[in-house]
Amino acid sequence: MTQFTRITVPLGKDFFFALRENADREYRHPRDQARHLLRLALGLSDPQKHETADVTLTGDGGFVEVHP
Repeated sequence: MTQFTRITVPLGKDFFFALRENADREYRHPRDQARHLLRLALGLSDPQKHETADVTLTGDGGFVEVHP
């Protein structure tokens, strides 16, 4: 099991709104987008490679109901 360390970064409104807009464009939660950007900045991710989901999606290819 992977252990995580939690850090808190205070963000001003402008910074948070920019992060949220960026996350929306990338279809990520702002928390996940911040993690992604931090990994890129630290050179831990390839910027040309898209991240994959942590879970395998299964199903019959039909429509899925989504609740915002």
